This record gives sequence, structure tokens and C-alpha cells, in this order.
Amino acid sequence: MKVRAMSKEIVSFRENIKRTFIRFALLPVIFIAAVVFILFVFFWNMFMVAGNRKDNEQINEKLGAVMDNYYEMVDTAAELISENGPAITGNKIYPIVYDKTAEYGEMGNFIVLSSDGQVLFSSKDHAPSFLTGKEYLNWGVWRKLKDSEGITDAVLFENNLCIAKGVYKNGNLIRAIVYIVPGEVISSAIGDRNRYVLVTDKNGWVYASNTRGLRDDFGQIEDILYARVGYVRNANIVYYSYMTELEGRNLKIYTINDITGNLKMMLFLVAVIVLIFIAISLITVKSTEISSVRLTKDIKKMEDAFEDVQKGNLDVSLDINSSREFQTIGNDFNAMLGGLKRQIEQNKELAQNAAFFQVKQLESQFNPHFLFNTLDNIRFMAKIDEKAADKMIVSLSGLLRYSIREIREEVTVREDLDNLQFYLNLLQIRFNKRFAYSIDVSEDIMDCLIPKLLLQPLLENAVKYGFSGREKLTVSVKGYQITNQLIFICKDDGAGMDEELLNEIKENLHETKNKSSHYGLYNINRRINLMYGESAGLGIASTKGEGTLIRIVIPKHA
Repeated sequence: MKVRAMSKEIVSFRENIKRTFIRFALLPVIFIAAVVFILFVFFWNMFMVAGNRKDNEQINEKLGAVMDNYYEMVDTAAELISENGPAITGNKIYPIVYDKTAEYGEMGNFIVLSSDGQVLFSSKDHAPSFLTGKEYLNWGVWRKLKDSEGITDAVLFENNLCIAKGVYKNGNLIRAIVYIVPGEVISSAIGDRNRYVLVTDKNGWVYASNTRGLRDDFGQIEDILYARVGYVRNANIVYYSYMTELEGRNLKIYTINDITGNLKMMLFLVAVIVLIFIAISLITVKSTEISSVRLTKDIKKMEDAFEDVQKGNLDVSLDINSSREFQTIGNDFNAMLGGLKRQIEQNKELAQNAAFFQVKQLESQFNPHFLFNTLDNIRFMAKIDEKAADKMIVSLSGLLRYSIREIREEVTVREDLDNLQFYLNLLQIRFNKRFAYSIDVSEDIMDCLIPKLLLQPLLENAVKYGFSGREKLTVSVKGYQITNQLIFICKDDGAGMDEELLNEIKENLHETKNKSSHYGLYNINRRINLMYGESAGLGIASTKGEGTLIRIVIPKHA
């Protein structure tokens, strides 16, 4: 099968000039604006992320210094209690507490308890129930003290940040030291930031923050933000989150930017830029259109003249006076067109006669072979079944009368189907039950014109090759219209053909002369080409052992 390569679309000279103007006037501006916008987004993101991380590091450093101070205070008190045992008094503990908390302006509650929850010392006039209640002795802060022998650790319990350490003797907890950190000190470490800051424990329980949001109903940081670094989307809000851990202090610090407003502003900016460029584009396209029309008006004249000639209008001429070069082209065109018209008139009659002769020659090749076979069958049938022989004679007579009497090149679909029925009668008698057929032609095309004897050769070809090695044969003929075309399909379930033979027939259909011994389909296709042009014709598909399908396409006309 021949494959035609798809050609690249060729645009007009005027269009090329317009595209050149647009390419060099508009595209560079769009490119520069896009690069500037991308750089703006890039640097904004870089500075936003850098600012967020810098704030986080500052808070981490400040809060780390505070926690280190409190840890040192608890460790010093634990050493003092270990050395003095039960004799420890508030006079010895107060100086330690004052020394470590004075710089923050707020002293938390420093509490010393016995192993059974009895308060031995408190820097305030009360101790919270989660330290003194019997039900808490194996829970919360007490659980941490009993699981971390000799270790100072931070525990967040009931929104209280506790720094706790147990004093052990011979492996037994004898004293519990707990310092409840004032919330104001942690809030001061957070400071006044232009982003959200949350301080949580390792499980996400929020202790301090500069916002009431970003936490669930239980007081934990929202799941979508927990331990997240990077961009996070929650409903219609977009955040940038950065998180660090306070080393060795069981705390996490989150700094979070709500960048939803920035993104909306960027989208608004993009929309404004797009609108500006649409306006610029419209103005540029309009101005380039005017310029290109003015600069190519003579070329447009020549283009229109050639298009008219291509459509068959030979009564055109070019009158160009703008430049010497174009004037020469116009004069040569007019002279060429005049000579062409004279040549066409001289060749028109010769071409018509040649085409008519070819069509008649092709048409005449359909009948002799079928006629001889039919007469031979009638001779034998006359001895076996006189009624069948009589019907065959009537049908053959109808076929001959149709072929000889009709001098028209085209007949209606209905007329050709009536003739086809004569042919089917002969086949039905000849092959009896071995042959079956069906005709399905749309009623709306019955009055359309087609070449005379178009359908009979399709049936003749199917019978000639379909019965090869087959006991039975079924043939169907369909006819319908699609837009301005008539489609006829003849399909059989016969012997079919192999791929090599199929390709040979397909290639031969496109030749101007038959180069194979299979002249039947070639003659049909060539006749249609001569009558309707190359756009009309015949197509074939076949599979060995399954059958053959022939499809004819011709213009619809009445």
C-alpha cells in the first residue's frame, strides 16, 4: 500500500509577515515578563522561607537558654537535697530559685515532694492536684519521674510545662523535684513575630503559641501540621511550616506562615498581567494586520487570481502598477492565461472523445464472459427443468435488453437494482441452495444516478472467486449515503485471498493501465475514475478463508 507523507502546512506571505511582526514585537515582551514574574516568585519564596527559619532558630536559641537555666536550677536543687537528706529547708532552696528565675521577672512554682506526694516545699502557697493527688502517683509527671531515674526532663501535663527530676537512694525514689515553668516566660521567648509560633511536646500537645488556631479541640497541633516542614494546604488556606526540636528538652518549635493572601495577590497579579498582554496582543495583531495588508496588497491580488484559476475561472487578469517587478509578473500571468484558454478549447473535444471511448471499452468487458456461461447453463437446464430454463431465458433477455437498449452512461439506483435482480435470478437457479444473497439499499438514494451496470460486476466477481473450494456462498449488497457521497458495499463469505494477491490488486487499482491478470475490479475502478475523478473509486479488503469486501464511493447526484 502506498503511504503519502503529510506535507507541512504552508501559510501565505501576508501571514508570514504578520507572524514575524508578532514574533519579534510581542513574544520577547511576554518572555521577559514571564521571567521577571518567575524570578519574583522565586526570591519571594526564598526570603519568606529564610525569614521563617531565622525566626525559628532565634526562638529555639532563646527558649533553649531558658530551659537550660531551669534544668540547671533543678539539678542544683537535686544535688542539695541528696547531700542534706530530710533536713533540707526552704532557706537553702530559695536562693537557688531566685538566682535562676530573677532575670525573667516571673518565678514559677518550685515544688519538692515526698515519694507519696506530700508537699515538702513549694515556692507558692499551693501545689497542683496532678502532683499531690493519689490517683496521679503512677501517671503524668510521676510516671516520667519513675521511668527516668536520675534524669531531668520536661513534661507537658494539663497545659503545665514541668521540669522534673527524681532523687533516688538505693534505687528508690525518695524525693520529687518539679518546677512549673511560667507561661509568660515562654511567651516572652516567642516574642512578637509576624508569623504563627507554637511550642509543643513531642506528641504535639500545644503549650504556648501566639495564636488560638492551628490546634484541634483537644489542644494538639492539627494533624496536617504535625512534624511537617514545607508547604501545607488545609481547606482553602496554604501554610509554610518549619519545625525544629529543642535538643534534649522534649519540645518542638513550629513557625508557620499563612501565605494564602500572598498567593491570592500573586494570582491577581497574574490576572492583571494576562489582561494587559491580551490588550497588547489585540493591538499588536490589529496593527500588524493593517501593516501586512498594506505591504502585501499586490501579492494578495496575485494569490486571488491564481485561486480563481484553480477553481476553474479563466476570465481573470492582473492589473498591477505598484512596482516594475510585480507589473512584469502580472503581464506574464495574463499572457500565460490567454494561451492556456486557447489550448484548453483545442483539447477539450479530444479529451471528451478519448474518455468516452475508454468508458465504453471498459463497460463492454463486463458482459461476454457472463453471457457464454449463462447460455451454456440454459442448454443443460432445458433438458432437466423446462420452467427453470424458461425463467433463465427471461432473466437473460432482461439483462441483454437493459445492456443494449440503454444508451445512457448513468441510470438510477432503482433501475440498476432491477437489472441486478435478473442476474440474481440466474444465479439462484444455477446454484440453488448453495447460493444466498441479501440486498439492503436505502430508499432515499433510489433516484440517485450511478454508472450503468455498476452493481452486477460486483456480484459476478464475488461468485467467480468466492466459490473456490467452497460448498456455499452468501453475498450481501448494501447501499446508503453519507453527506454528498453514495456508498455501495458488496460482501461475501467466500474463499477470500491471501495478503500478497490483495496487495497486488490494491496497487494495480491506482495504475493508469492494468498490469495484472485481474481486470474485473480494475475496470470498475477505472471507469468510476474516468466518470467522477480520482476522489471516487473502489476499495477492497479480504482475508483468506473468510471472504472479501468491496466498497465503492461515488458522488451523489440526481
